[in-house]
Amino acid sequence: MNAKTTSAILVFAAVGGNVSAQQQRVLDTRIVAAMPTTYRAAECGIKPNHFKVSSGASYLKSSIENDVPENKARSLQSGQKILLEAMQQNGQDKNPAAWYYLGRIYLQQGDLYGGDSALTKAEQLAPNCAQEISNYRKNAWVGLVKAGSKFEEAKNVDSALVLYREAGTIYRGSPVTYYQIASIMNEKGQADSAASYFGRAAQTGANAKDTTEVQVRNRSAFNQGAILLNKKDFAGAGAAFEKYLQWVPTDAEAKRGLAAAYRGQGQAEKAQALEKDLVAAGGAPGAPGGAGTQDFMSVGVNLYNDKKFKEAAAAFEKAAAAEPYNRDALSNLSNTYLALKDGKNLLATATKLVAIEPMNETALKLQGEGYKQTGKVNDAVKMAEQVLALPVDVKVTDFTPAATLAATATGRDAQTPAGKPIAPAPVTLAFEFLDAKGGVVATQDAQVPALKAGEAHDIKLTAQGAGIVAWRYKRK
Repeated sequence: MNAKTTSAILVFAAVGGNVSAQQQRVLDTRIVAAMPTTYRAAECGIKPNHFKVSSGASYLKSSIENDVPENKARSLQSGQKILLEAMQQNGQDKNPAAWYYLGRIYLQQGDLYGGDSALTKAEQLAPNCAQEISNYRKNAWVGLVKAGSKFEEAKNVDSALVLYREAGTIYRGSPVTYYQIASIMNEKGQADSAASYFGRAAQTGANAKDTTEVQVRNRSAFNQGAILLNKKDFAGAGAAFEKYLQWVPTDAEAKRGLAAAYRGQGQAEKAQALEKDLVAAGGAPGAPGGAGTQDFMSVGVNLYNDKKFKEAAAAFEKAAAAEPYNRDALSNLSNTYLALKDGKNLLATATKLVAIEPMNETALKLQGEGYKQTGKVNDAVKMAEQVLALPVDVKVTDFTPAATLAATATGRDAQTPAGKPIAPAPVTLAFEFLDAKGGVVATQDAQVPALKAGEAHDIKLTAQGAGIVAWRYKRK
């Protein structure tokens, strides 16, 4: 499962000396550029109620409406000065309008932290202005996030990180900020910080309505769970996946992750219930929102180890139905039927397995056991004789759909039914590489020399062709 106990959530703070001159210029210009170009007085019901506060608002208006940069800056400086005087000398420090207009002036000047502090005070004094203040904050936030994205595109992730952190200082209402930070941290290999920020993104977006923010929130919760699961913080991973599944209840991979987190906490019954639900409700492998073959295989192995053989069989059956030539699925399913003493299904499945790997001793014995359990005595005897005479035991140890295959042939003490030794002899194996429908894409022969009992020979093959997903072989 790819890309969370986490360290404490990192606190945003002024980065001061960590901001380069270039980054500071970008900060200032982006904040200023994001501000409205048309002046609007407070619309949330607050009034200046003092001539100096009214003057401060007028200076803000003059700056916004002036096209000459020097005049704009001069008006903002005058507005800042008179508002501070009003608060320090004229008892206007409890006047929300004074803080409101001062915060807006700071943002027009590109002063992020001054703007944040003043607007926070304004909102405390006039809660009914919260939405309006949030809108001004978000204007600055948008400018900083866009600038950060451009730095990321230019592979300058350190500068992007500075801007994203600054964006999170002025506006804390979007999961996007924390998701961007978490993604950079994850790329840097700082898993604890990445998990923490993914968690903060999920928390921030808990009540998100915007489609993009909902997607970011969901992705953040999943990523936090995946990182924590990889770190074996099973409690933290479980909490993250539980949260994610409240939002995306059909995600099979998240269910598998949550089951693994439960198992890591020793909560086998909760894991089993989830895994049985995954098998029952997962749908066909590959279907949208459904479980994949690997999901069913993992679930089946867990249930088998828990001795829940019936449930394990249901999982392996879906895996084998999705990939009829998947050797591992057929092998696991055969062994599960063996544990269930289900001779009919054992024989049917083991026969398919032997058709894939006819010189594998374990596969032949599974088929033989299927004959015994279904009362086919003569066939069971013939199979026992075939195993006895088997010159080598071939085990495929690795296969990738690329397609490369590695196997080991090990010599056996082969005998006739009468117990007479059979001399070692070379064997030629004809391998076929298959597509999803069982069509032969490529073929290769493997030569196995005469091997004494216990002597091993490695087989390594590489096939060319599109769509290779499975293999089988025959003895020539």
